[in-house]
Amino acid sequence: MENTKNPIVSIIITTYKRSDMLKRAIDSVLNQSYKKIEVIVVDDNEPSTQYRKETELILADYASNPKIKYIRHPKNMNGAAARNTGIRNSKGNYICFLDDDDWYLSDKVKEQVMYLLDNKKFDGVYCGWNRNNKEVIPTKEGDLTFGLLSGTHLVLTNTIMIKREAAILCGGWDERFQRNQEAAFLLRFFNHGYRLGVVKKVLVQFDTRDRSNVADPKENEENFNFYLKIHEKQIEACDKVYKNGKKIIYSYRYRGVLLNYIKCKEYLAAFRFYLRVIKFIPLRFNIDLLIYITKKIKDCTVRL
Repeated sequence: MENTKNPIVSIIITTYKRSDMLKRAIDSVLNQSYKKIEVIVVDDNEPSTQYRKETELILADYASNPKIKYIRHPKNMNGAAARNTGIRNSKGNYICFLDDDDWYLSDKVKEQVMYLLDNKKFDGVYCGWNRNNKEVIPTKEGDLTFGLLSGTHLVLTNTIMIKREAAILCGGWDERFQRNQEAAFLLRFFNHGYRLGVVKKVLVQFDTRDRSNVADPKENEENFNFYLKIHEKQIEACDKVYKNGKKIIYSYRYRGVLLNYIKCKEYLAAFRFYLRVIKFIPLRFNIDLLIYITKKIKDCTVRL
């Protein structure tokens, strides 16, 4: 039963190979202005690694803190599995997620709790963030399925707060995904009829220095093929609501894949990928690509 006046919030921090950044994330949660919280740290490092040893040493400093629960995975299982472990072991009315290299601003939890208490039509809420000294303040709310499928709208893991009941009933995080995990989770959330509100403030800070987990272009292509295949039914549903919705989703996503090949200077692979894509969405893909390139040229000209 939800405590409507002072709900418990469970913050799930997953950690893997970034023990050097973990303390900052934990402290950002403990220093929240909203105090009725529990912190669940899920250690997804392999037990025999130095990362596990370092993480255990860090958590030993918090052993006397009753708000912190430390759970060790028996093996590396991936971020989605770690978040599901956190959900299963949580007791909060609401759940938040935090990666080990990022941190919350002090009023993040309070602002989102107040929002959900005041806006009963929503089962979750997200907020703005700062990444690479660029603030992003989102405004969209409700069912964001089309934006997530097409990539035209972002909802990042660390910005989310949702009702624990909703997280469980929608099936939790899809552990088949190595990438696009938050989008896959939220697509389950929306598919169950839940809606997301928004706090139009920057409440999360991202640290992008560690790029060791970035997928190579071929892997990126495979990940998006999998992402689109798993969500075919929702793509078809979007096509009935949005004009050319299906073509837009595939065109935008594959444009990103193509540009990633080019960014990594894999030009032959990029050309081969381009030929594959234009076999089934030739006109739409070329138009979207031309619009994107034109905009980039215009932006560069303005800056000059």
